[in-house]
Amino acid sequence: MVTPAMTVLIAAAAVAIVAWFAAGTIWNIRSGHLLMRWMQGGLPALGERTTVRWLGSSAVEMVIRQGKAPFAGATLVIFLEPRDTPWMWALGRAGGRRDTLIIRGVLRRLPEVELEALDAGSWSGREALKRVPPEWSLRDAAAAGDLVVHHSNAAALARADALSTEARRAGLRVKRLSVRRTEPHFQIHIALPDQRQPARAFFETVHTIAERALD
Repeated sequence: MVTPAMTVLIAAAAVAIVAWFAAGTIWNIRSGHLLMRWMQGGLPALGERTTVRWLGSSAVEMVIRQGKAPFAGATLVIFLEPRDTPWMWALGRAGGRRDTLIIRGVLRRLPEVELEALDAGSWSGREALKRVPPEWSLRDAAAAGDLVVHHSNAAALARADALSTEARRAGLRVKRLSVRRTEPHFQIHIALPDQRQPARAFFETVHTIAERALD
């Protein structure tokens, strides 16, 4: 039998869940819009004619169909924590899921090396491990904060170190840096960039890293 006290508790829990859902949704949508507004000043460094669509309240996809060389095209995903659902948010946090900007590019020519430089503790890094060829070599992280590198050969390892250094020098907190001969040829997953800095400088850094992936 449901007692009056239980009824009050159930009602309070329902109100709390609805309030959390509303607050989480508003937070994510506001954060996504602010980031997209900031990005407008830098996206031309990657290409023109961006189309945008929301994928629920936790992700925004931006597609650039006419990329600036070395890109033929690019897709950006603003991947936000599922703040609208408390249990999903808690599980995601426990699994290393954080707000992430994902940039995937199809390049105009195939890279000569293949590599995956990963933050092994991140959601992006663990997902990428499922697609690493078993014959690749592994160079483990030398220190806290370093990236684990899976690579096809010595040249790929050297390229991974060069690209990671470029990203670190620019202040990018990389979760995954991928160069592949299959599409998408180039991927970089990073913590959301500092919006106090110019968007143009950020995207020019990403463009430079993609260029050097083909060196």
